[in-house]
Formats: sequence, structure tokens, C-alpha cells
Amino acid sequence: MTSDHLHPQQLGEDPVSATESLTAALAHRSIKAKASIRGQILHLGITVSAATAQRHITAQVYELLSEANPIDYGLGQVAIVRLYGLEHGQTIWKQTFPLPNVQPTADDQDLYSFNNRFSNMLVFPGLLLLAALLNGISAIQFLLLGINIWIHECGHATVAWLSGYRAIPLPFGWTNISSEKSLFVYFGVLTLLGLLFYTGQKERRLWPMLLAGGLAIAQFYMTWILSENTFDMLFSFGGIGGEFYLSTLLIVSFYFPLPIQWRWDFYRYPAVLFAGFTFLGSLWRWQQIKSGVQAIPWGTMLGGMGDAGGDMNRLVGHGWSDQHIVDSYNSLGGLCSTVIVSVYIYFFLKQRNHLLLYSLWMQSRIAKFSK
Repeated sequence: MTSDHLHPQQLGEDPVSATESLTAALAHRSIKAKASIRGQILHLGITVSAATAQRHITAQVYELLSEANPIDYGLGQVAIVRLYGLEHGQTIWKQTFPLPNVQPTADDQDLYSFNNRFSNMLVFPGLLLLAALLNGISAIQFLLLGINIWIHECGHATVAWLSGYRAIPLPFGWTNISSEKSLFVYFGVLTLLGLLFYTGQKERRLWPMLLAGGLAIAQFYMTWILSENTFDMLFSFGGIGGEFYLSTLLIVSFYFPLPIQWRWDFYRYPAVLFAGFTFLGSLWRWQQIKSGVQAIPWGTMLGGMGDAGGDMNRLVGHGWSDQHIVDSYNSLGGLCSTVIVSVYIYFFLKQRNHLLLYSLWMQSRIAKFSK
């Protein structure tokens, strides 16, 4: 509560004539109010008593505003509504919310739009939830095994490409890699990154520019500075590592538009589902390994557990202990989970005013039908 007085210039005795219809409509609902508009803010001072529920008053005002055309009340330029509960001339509570706009916007009606509130707040977590449910069905796990393998092998391949090696990820659990670095690969990848940066700059999209710039720096370091021994270790780590970091990149890219030629606006939906399937499956698997329920995946898919050329076997050859392997992948999984949740929370909070809007609208609906 606050005892601040509402300034006369905010709630003057001479409201714009158009807002008189608003105060009259509120009076019809037994709400005594004064109104004034300053800039894009509608100030409403409402006479209340200590027993008056703030929630009820807010819902009543919100219902009235949501059912009318703002122009009818002279609110064409208003974006924000600020309520003041007044008792004996003093402000005892305040409430601020956007001017109601419960009708879907053009973005809300376009699933390809990156500003679609429903997809940003509901579809994204819904796809991840569906991915988690699919991981619990053995038949689906078998059918989508190829997705896991492909992302795993692309994890190997991306390490190779960024390090200047030719690499071909194959869908049966193997990645062919050249024995020597290639200038063609280095400048080919750098050219693609340059095109990504250029198109991002041309379309004024920050995300592809940052992605291209970061990968170009990583490529230079991994190609010209990284030792052969460290590369081999990262290449071995990158298979399962890719199940985490590549999946995470695909998942969070849901919120970031890429150059229009990529048509990412459509493909981001299946990308989140399939990348989420791989990510959550790997996250659960390594939690199980940490708990001792499952064993570390030694060997290779083609050669079996006895194949000494397996990723985990090669990491042991680089001096990694079993515990180090388990801790590293679980730490990577935890970091990637934090990134995904943080990105979602960020965009969720950007829409928090809309959440309040729909919450208030629902309250007004419930209050109306309960009478």
C-alpha cells in the first residue's frame, strides 16, 4: 500500500470529453471514476473502500475496455491503462496493464511469424513436451533412431569442418574424415559463414551475424592453432557432444529468424521436435549412466562394444577416466538445459504483459458468467 496522493494533473477535473463516455460506462457498473489521458497512458482514478477488492475492480475495468472499440472512448492513442484505487483522496493501490487487445494480431494468426505470441509461449514448450513423451515410447525411439545417429555424426563432422578437415557424416553411425587439412574446406566454410553474415546484415537480423562471426572465430582457432591431439579428443567428444550442443542450437534457434532464403520460419517447428527428441533422450540417458542404471556406451555401432575405436574408448586413450566422461557429458547437458530454459524465459517475459492481459480477460469472463 502507498499513501501517495494522485496528482491533479494526472486525474484532472476536466477530462477530455471523449473519455466522459468511459466514466459514464464505468458508473453504469457502479464504479465511480475520473479519467485523463497523458501521452499514451490512460489514468483512471477509482473511488474504493478498504473492503473493495482490487482484483474485482481491475477485472471490471478490463472487461469494459475489452468489449469496446477504443476510439469510442477516445483511447485511439492509448497503449497503457493505469488504475488508482482512491480512498479519501489517497492512493491505496495501483494497477497497470496494456490496453486490452484480445483479438489476435496479424502475427498471432501467422504461425510463420517469429512474433506469434502463441507459438512463442505455448507451441515451443509443447513441442519439447511432445519430444519428451516420444522418448518414452520404445517403438518411436526405434523409428527415430536415425535422427539421433544423424545428429551424433554431424557432431563429429562439425568439429572436423571447423578444423579444416573433409568429413562426411553417414547415417549408419560413421563419419568419414580426411587425414590432412584442406584449404578448400577452410575457405569453403568461411565463404558460407561470410554469406550468412552478409545476408543477416542485409536483412538486419542480428542472430545470423552473431552466429557467423562466432563460428568464424572458432574456425580460425580450431584450424590454425588447435593441436592434432586436442582435435582428436574434441572429434571423439563431439559425437555425443553434438547430441547436446547441436540440438540446443537448433532448439533455441526457434526464436531467431535466419535469412529469408533459408525458410527457417517453417522448418523450425520440426527442428525443435526432432532436436528436442535427441537432446532429451541424451540428457536422460546420461543421467541414468550417472546413477549407474545404464553403462557408458563403449565401442561403436558397427563394431560393437569390443571395438577400441569407439568415441568413449578414444577419450580414455586421451587420459579421461570413466567418471570424467560421465561428469563432462552431464555438465554439458546441464549447461545446454540452462541455455534452453533461459532463452524461453526471456521470450516468455517479453510477453508477460500479454499474459496479464489474457489473465485479466479470463477473470472478467469468469466473473460475468458466475453472476
